[in-house]
Amino acid sequence: MMNGEKTMTELTQEHFELHTKNKAEQHERQKIKFLEDRIKVLESAIESHAKILARFQMTEGDGFKTDLTPDEKWVTHE
Repeated sequence: MMNGEKTMTELTQEHFELHTKNKAEQHERQKIKFLEDRIKVLESAIESHAKILARFQMTEGDGFKTDLTPDEKWVTHE
């Protein structure tokens, strides 16, 4: 080899390493995008449930009875 020339094997190895690195970065970006989308869906669901709960509480007064309370106490939302 003369004047810092590289063999095809070295260039090919660098190419594959760069390609692998780029694929890994792309995969990480896709995972982040997926998680951001899931967070948006969950936020929307929480907002929707909060609105439903608020409407329910307005129609039922300050508290509501639940079957999950063993001693039949009134549960209130503060």
